[in-house]
Amino acid sequence: MEHIVNFLAEPSFLGTRTPVEIILTLAVVAVGAAAIVWLSFRLQARVLLGAAFVLGIVQLFGPFGFTSFGLLATAALLPAAAWRWGRAKPPLWIGLLIALAVWQMISVLWADKLGSAAYGVLLTLGLIATSLIARETIRESPRGLLDALAIASPFVLIEAWLVTLFRIFPDLERAYLTSPLARFLTEPGVEMIARGSTENVNDIFKAGGVFLNANTASLFLAVVGCLYIWAALQRPSRAQLWIFLAVGLIAFDASLGTGSKTPLAAIVLLPVLGAFALVAVRKPLLAIGVAVVGAAAAVGAITLVSAIRPHLLDETIRTLDERRRLWGVVFHRFPEHWFTGLGFGNWRLAIEEEWRTAFPGRGLQLFPPHNLFAQAWADAGLVSLLLTIALSLLPIAAVVVRIRQRRHDRLFSRGSLELLVVFVGVAWVLVHGMLDTTTFLGDNHLVPFFAAIVAVAFSRRLGTRQDGRMPSTAARQVA
Repeated sequence: MEHIVNFLAEPSFLGTRTPVEIILTLAVVAVGAAAIVWLSFRLQARVLLGAAFVLGIVQLFGPFGFTSFGLLATAALLPAAAWRWGRAKPPLWIGLLIALAVWQMISVLWADKLGSAAYGVLLTLGLIATSLIARETIRESPRGLLDALAIASPFVLIEAWLVTLFRIFPDLERAYLTSPLARFLTEPGVEMIARGSTENVNDIFKAGGVFLNANTASLFLAVVGCLYIWAALQRPSRAQLWIFLAVGLIAFDASLGTGSKTPLAAIVLLPVLGAFALVAVRKPLLAIGVAVVGAAAAVGAITLVSAIRPHLLDETIRTLDERRRLWGVVFHRFPEHWFTGLGFGNWRLAIEEEWRTAFPGRGLQLFPPHNLFAQAWADAGLVSLLLTIALSLLPIAAVVVRIRQRRHDRLFSRGSLELLVVFVGVAWVLVHGMLDTTTFLGDNHLVPFFAAIVAVAFSRRLGTRQDGRMPSTAARQVA
């Protein structure tokens, strides 16, 4: 029996607390934010970035739903990040981020739920802060980003190992999800597990570690894995080399182990596309021939599987059909609200009204649009959609441009592998978001890591030759 959710009766923080509780909670948040702002002006950029990485994993959820302590703390880094950047003109990508944040604040005027709007705005502010800090870290020293990743490596390993452990022992995962600890470490909705929810987050064939959803965990681990493999290619110290390689490979293994279907396809498709780009800029005719043969082989493989084992594609067909129906709801509402969108929190009203038409015979369920562009429009309209498209594509385009610029380098070189890894990392978020519930930056867990890999994608050092190992922090200070 499917778990039915009453969207219209969904409780909110303001609706479930007394005025005194609200005032005291907001006062504590204000004091905490002030303390973080004060500290952020006094700590080095790489330390701030490392702390943001840790907060991305250990979110510490409280009374504000998805607006966790980790997200609030990350957004509170913005004043110091802006101050560090100084009066320099922000790069195009960050300029577009700022425009998105401003528009999201304006769109609060027609939001149904203030909490949903606040979460969206804080995500963008957190990304602006961590993007500026990541760029400043790289600008200060190429070593800085490696130091920040070293700080976060134990926490990434814990998340990856828990995914594997929970996948092998689903009863252990259920014991965690129904424990009081999960109320603080895992997203809102974890309490539904104790009530017998049969949503995919409670599927014994999936595991998310400390994250509630296996799909969220798979995206996080894949992008983080790319970032650590990139770090291993930067010629760090021998000890860090093995640490970064281990974290990257374990993260990729755990991404595949979540049970999500997306990484199974993305881990094949994206490296192939990246390798194709590397070959295409060097030998265009060869690339065209490979593309034709590859496309024919893919069509032949799908046809063969459909003929011999059609049931293997049943789950994929069902998933795509669900997405098609959800996107149909978006297209149906677009003419009436083409500029403003539905407004933050209003999607639940639209899906409630359209549910019987889109999913006849099924009980009402919490199905977001499952497409990052559709989600952007639903939340804040046409301006948000256009900015989201640009913010999604520009990092990928930056890597492709750099691939073309380095076309005279050897195909099998450290620089080419670095370009390939970063391409996979920034493209993975877009590919995942086209079929799942996410934004162009992933979600609150991924914000600082996405900021870092985008900063790498725009870095002038990307794909350049490096002779010798990077000096350690202590060696640089002595020098």
